[in-house]
Amino acid sequence: MLNRALGMIPVFLLTILLYGCGIDQVRDAVAVDMEKDISTGITANDKLPVPAAVSSALIPSISLGSSQLPELKDEDRFDVTVNNVPAVQFFMSLVDGTKYNMVVHPEVSGNITLNLSDVTIPDVLQAVRDVYGYEFVNTGYGFQVLPGRLQARIYQINYLNIIRSGGSRTLVSSGSLTLLGTEDEQGNASRESVPAGTTISTDLPSTSFWQEIETSVTAIIGSGEGRGVVVNPQSGVVVVRALPNELREVERFLEATQLIVQRQVILEAKIIEVRLNDGFQTGINWSGLLESGANSITASNIGGGTVLVNESGVSDIAGFTGSLDPVDSGPVSGRVTRNPAIPIDGAVTSAFGGVFSLALNIGDFSSFIELLESQGNVQVLSSPRVATLNNQKAIIKVGVDEFFVTDVSSTNIASGNTTSVNPSVTLTPFFSGVALDVTPQISGDNNVTLHIHPSISDVVDQQKTVTIGTATQEIPLARSTVRETDSIVRAASGQVIVIGGLMQDIINDQNAGTPGFKDIPLLGNLFKHTKKASKKSELVILLKPIVVEDSKTWNADMQNSLEEIQRMNSTMKSRQSAEP
Repeated sequence: MLNRALGMIPVFLLTILLYGCGIDQVRDAVAVDMEKDISTGITANDKLPVPAAVSSALIPSISLGSSQLPELKDEDRFDVTVNNVPAVQFFMSLVDGTKYNMVVHPEVSGNITLNLSDVTIPDVLQAVRDVYGYEFVNTGYGFQVLPGRLQARIYQINYLNIIRSGGSRTLVSSGSLTLLGTEDEQGNASRESVPAGTTISTDLPSTSFWQEIETSVTAIIGSGEGRGVVVNPQSGVVVVRALPNELREVERFLEATQLIVQRQVILEAKIIEVRLNDGFQTGINWSGLLESGANSITASNIGGGTVLVNESGVSDIAGFTGSLDPVDSGPVSGRVTRNPAIPIDGAVTSAFGGVFSLALNIGDFSSFIELLESQGNVQVLSSPRVATLNNQKAIIKVGVDEFFVTDVSSTNIASGNTTSVNPSVTLTPFFSGVALDVTPQISGDNNVTLHIHPSISDVVDQQKTVTIGTATQEIPLARSTVRETDSIVRAASGQVIVIGGLMQDIINDQNAGTPGFKDIPLLGNLFKHTKKASKKSELVILLKPIVVEDSKTWNADMQNSLEEIQRMNSTMKSRQSAEP
C-alpha cells in the first residue's frame, strides 16, 4: 500500500507542473491577443479619413494677402450696375453670353438695384441673396433662383436620445447634530439626527439636449406664420420650416452645436497616498518639487496651512485670505523659484484649509511620482482612465457598499395589562473606497475647465449600546473617515493637475515586551507595553486631460496601454524565472 502511494507522488507532481504550465500558456495567449487587438486598432485609426467639416472647424484659417491669392483664370469677372431692374430680367441677363445656365422660379418678383465691380456670377448671386433674400441653388444643369418664401429643410444630428442627471455634494459639518423627533398618541417615538453645517452642492442640469435644440431653433426662426420646428430624437432628425436666410442661420447653429458637443477628452488620473517621512510631517514641501520639475504653473483654490514654499515647516499663507503669490510663474535658470512680485495665475485662498490645486507641465505621472517618493512612501490607490464628451460627467467608483443602522424607532404594542416595545431600525448603505467624478468643458484653444470631486472614504464598524424602553441592545454603527474636495480648475490639454493638502493622522499600535514572559496569561501584562505611533499621510490627486483632436490622439492612448500591458507581462515573466 505504501509503495503504491509513493508511486503516485511523481504523477501528482507532474500534474501540478503541467497545470502551472497551462496557466502560464493561457496568460501568455491572453497578453498576445490583447497586444494584437490594440495594434490592429492603431492601424485602423491611421486609415480613418477626417471629414472636411471637422478639419475646417478644428484647423484655424490661414490669412493670405491679395498677392498670394490664386487668380481664377476660368472665371470671368465683370462690373454690374443696375437700377430698379425687374428681378426676372436681371437674373436672365446676368448669364447672357456666359457658360452658365439660369432657371428662375415663376413666383420670383420685385426689382433689384446694385453696383458691383470685378465680380463673378456666383459673387453677384451671393450678394443678391444676402440683400434681397432671393435663394439660389447650384445644380448640375445650372443655377436655380427661388423666391424668398418659406421652405422646409431637414438636418441630421448625431446625438444620444437620453437625459443624464447627476450632482456632487460636499458636507462640511460643525460637529453638532439636530435631533428631529416625533411621537404619536399611542406613544410611538422616532428620532433622526441631522448634521448641522455647510453644504456645497454641484448639480448637473437634467435638461434634454433635444428639447434645448428645439427651443433654440424656434428662437432663431421666430414664431411667424407658417414657421415651425419638428424634432425627432429617435432618428436624430430636425425639420425646420422658415425663410431661406433663417434656414442658413439654423444650419450654422446646428453645425457649431454638433461640433462642440461631440468633442472628446481623455482623462487619466492617479490617486496617491504619501506616508510622509519624519522631516515632512507638516505636509509635502511643494516648493522643492516645483524647483525640481515643471516649468509652467497655474494654481487655484489655495488656502489654509499647506506648505508651498516655506522650508521651515510653517506655511507663509497660513491664516491669510485674498490673493497669494507663493511661487514664480516662469522658469529661472531652468527651474521655478520663489518671486513674490510675480503671482501664480488664479492663486486665491479657499475656505478649505490646506486644499489646493496646481496645473503643471511635467509630461507624465511617473516623473512626478518619483519626486514625491523623496518625501515619503508613495502608494497608488487607484489609476483610472476614462474618455468623455464635452460637458458630460465621468464617474469612477471603486469600493464596496456596507449597510449600517442610521435610524431607530419604536412601536408600543399593548397586550392586556402589559405593553411591549417593538424596536425598528433603518439601514443605509455607506460607501468605502475611491470615488471620482469629473466634468470637462473644452474651449476652442484646447484648454479644459474641469469640475473635480474626488473622495476617499473608509467606513469601519463600531458597536453602540442603545436603550429603547426597557430593551437594551448592541447596534453596529458606521464610523466614516472621509477625505474629499470639490474644485474647479483650468489647464491646457496634456497638463497634469495636482490636487493636494488632504492630510490625516495614521495611528498604529506597536507592541513590545520580554520574549516568553509577555505571553503569560494575566501576568504577561507586567512584561509588555503598547506604544501608539502617529504618522502623517497626505492624499494627492493627479489628473491629466488630453483633448482628442484626431485618430493620432487615440493611437497615442492605445500605444500607452500597449506598453503598460507589455511591461506587466515582462514583470510577471521575470518573477516566474526568479522563482526556484
